Amino acid sequence: MALAKWYGSSHCTLLQELYLKRVFNELLNKIADPLVHESIRKQCFEQLYKPLLALKRFYKQQQADKQKYLALELEARVLCREFNPFL
Repeated sequence: MALAKWYGSSHCTLLQELYLKRVFNELLNKIADPLVHESIRKQCFEQLYKPLLALKRFYKQQQADKQKYLALELEARVLCREFNPFL
């Protein structure tokens, strides 16, 4: 997240988006991985909102296609419902 913030302040929007998506996908991968300890999966689940909100702000600020954000949000909803570590 720190790298994404730094690239945002340096006006490197492509790298900012890349790092935000990378953090988001890493958290989703950890949540969906049954080999990862349950406590780590729970922590990732609880922190998923940070890159998701940052991506929402990014796409709103860049006047980018809203469908990109909605696709990421849908992916997060489906995976979190399927692999919810709190159930």
